Amino acid sequence: MSGLTPHGDDAPEVRPTPGGRKPGTDEPPEIKVSLSDAIGGPRGVVDTTLPTIAFVAVNSAAGLTAAIVAALVVGVAIFILRLVRSEPKQQAFSGLFAVGIAAFFASRTKSSKGFFLPSILKNAVAIAIGVGSMLARRPLAGYVMAAFDQRYADWRDHRDTMRAANWATGVWIVVYILRFGVQGIFYLAGQDGWLAAANLVLGLPLFGIAVVATLAIVRKLAPAARFAPPDDAPDGQGPTDPAPSRATILEKASDD
Repeated sequence: MSGLTPHGDDAPEVRPTPGGRKPGTDEPPEIKVSLSDAIGGPRGVVDTTLPTIAFVAVNSAAGLTAAIVAALVVGVAIFILRLVRSEPKQQAFSGLFAVGIAAFFASRTKSSKGFFLPSILKNAVAIAIGVGSMLARRPLAGYVMAAFDQRYADWRDHRDTMRAANWATGVWIVVYILRFGVQGIFYLAGQDGWLAAANLVLGLPLFGIAVVATLAIVRKLAPAARFAPPDDAPDGQGPTDPAPSRATILEKASDD
């Protein structure tokens, strides 16, 4: 495949070396994530869904206050279990934080559907940020690409990486629109049971699908192997001497 064409008419054509790296160097592998990896496996599903299941189950049997307590207790228990077993705690901590915010909203609104209000609001904010980033020609997925792989450090300078970033950002906008729309309908209708089901189905499973789709888009449209890291210049094309200043040219002319 021929070199990549950066934005702008004056930008030189970039022709990376085969594989995107200098010969003899170790090339970082492409990021590959399965759906199970993206959602954190069975442990990730447990960490994020059990508090919500506990809230819904206890709410139908014992009321709102007991449901809030049950959700918090389950979230804390999962976090402590991860600490005791020296297992990754990021998802458990995120889940505990989310449960705490949801419980606060439920207690303030005095409604079980208030438990899901923070998630709906978060989706609305994510939609606005994602759309805004695309309108500003700085799709957020591009920054994520650069953070995960330094070969994408100059992603805004190439049409291929910009296109991949736009499509990947679009995937996440669709995800948040779907979450916001479905959960919002059930929230307004007061369908707590369906709201809880939508929260679970459109939560971690949909997140995992979006991660896998994002990686597939980036690998298809702008595989990292086609790009050299910023500090890697093709052989024989090292830094060039700076152009002489006008004062230097005049000085040489007077000497002659």
